[in-house]
Amino acid sequence: MDLSTLPQHQKAATVARILHAEILEGRYGADGQLPTEPELVKRFGVARETVRRALQLLKESGVVMSVQGSGTFVRRRPRRTTLHRELQPQGGPADWIDHGSESWVPLGPPASWSRGEVPVELADSIGLEGQVAIWTCALGIDAEPRVPLRLVRTYVPVDVVEGLPNLGSAASGGSAVLERLAQAGAELFWTLSDGARMPELSEATALDSPIGIPLIQTLRITRQGGTVIEATEYVVSSERFCLTYRPDQDANGLNLD
Repeated sequence: MDLSTLPQHQKAATVARILHAEILEGRYGADGQLPTEPELVKRFGVARETVRRALQLLKESGVVMSVQGSGTFVRRRPRRTTLHRELQPQGGPADWIDHGSESWVPLGPPASWSRGEVPVELADSIGLEGQVAIWTCALGIDAEPRVPLRLVRTYVPVDVVEGLPNLGSAASGGSAVLERLAQAGAELFWTLSDGARMPELSEATALDSPIGIPLIQTLRITRQGGTVIEATEYVVSSERFCLTYRPDQDANGLNLD
């Protein structure tokens, strides 16, 4: 196949589309090897750099993977799991995985508070500006192997955290802030919204998910009066999870509790 008539900037994307279609057709099997770079250069009549860019596009989208010294292979995608959600009266969502058989457990170094700023892409949605206290945590399931599946990041105005002593433990976070404020008699209102966004490189690495796979994003924003006092973002890979809500009532109007 000769792609010489195409503009240079379209060649890599065209090669990637053709190979992707062949992978979907099963030409290379569920986890088979793709042709070598020299073979693809000869087949498509393009430069080796164009072939490498096409393969990189397929890697970023999670279609193929490279094995050092062996070549490029079709990537076997993980089984997608349902993430069940039930809303709590205070503090947002309670999530569990299929059949309730696995529970979330913190992974990695103990989480702690640090100072920073809300990312630009979240600033408008959250409504917090300037310096904030940030709490981050990676969660997996209580089963082997324990790998990160969910990332949590909480943003709280610095003055709110400073007004809540002894909040630096690993068990803290957005929910702990809300519990402490509620105990002090604060009247809180929270909203929950679901969306999607592309991962940062560090997030894709932590979740072992290709950089081109979107994240399912849940954003909880808590206000006291009209002021945002807490915002927590939960993200999971859309390749691994789909999200479903448990209703309060069944189709006949019967309460499920």
